[in-house]
Amino acid sequence: MLTPTTEGPNAAPQPPTIQRTSQLPASDVALSALATTAADAWTTSALPPLLWLSKADFTTLAAAYAQGRDAADAAGDQRSPQSQRLQQLDKLFDKNLRYVKGYLAEAHDEDEGRSYYPEFGITRENKTYVLPRARAERVKALNKLLLALKAHDLDKKKYGTALWQPLVQEYTQLVQASTDTAGQRSAKVSGKDQHEAQVRKALRALIHHLKANYPDTFEAQLRAFGFQKESY
Repeated sequence: MLTPTTEGPNAAPQPPTIQRTSQLPASDVALSALATTAADAWTTSALPPLLWLSKADFTTLAAAYAQGRDAADAAGDQRSPQSQRLQQLDKLFDKNLRYVKGYLAEAHDEDEGRSYYPEFGITRENKTYVLPRARAERVKALNKLLLALKAHDLDKKKYGTALWQPLVQEYTQLVQASTDTAGQRSAKVSGKDQHEAQVRKALRALIHHLKANYPDTFEAQLRAFGFQKESY
């Protein structure tokens, strides 16, 4: 008796590959619009509620998802200008730090000047003496630098306290604001994602609900509820 194989003339037939398509859009903007349309259509339709989801609850869910999506987008937009300004200040600090290191080299010889770097918040990273890259650590380093400029009588120099002070103050405030905004956005995105999962579950159930109640005209009913495409 021949044993079926997966190759050659005696190969056993393989089941056809089933490609499943989604009737729900991937985009959260399109999904929100679909949920709102479906909720409105269901409210005025003769289609009964589901055992686990009423028409009113779905309307509330669709509205909550839309609001959460808008809030998450707004938080991201607010963070963008902060991020751009922080990047500008980072570059400016790196540029100005060269002059501070130059002052130390003039006051001391090259190697001895480097011995003061830790006092100025300067650390060694990848064989280069810089301010810390991590912004929270950079804030601490910048405040050390301000104190060291005065302690070493460098505060009156062109690249002394008058130059650094307002920039450090702005940077500190921006880092704090950026941290707060990131936390707020994370919370809002988490809320949006939870609502999205519930919306998708409800819409999938609604599709089957329509097909079960309108076996001959479900395609027209799907379009009336906002399901414009067979697949997305």
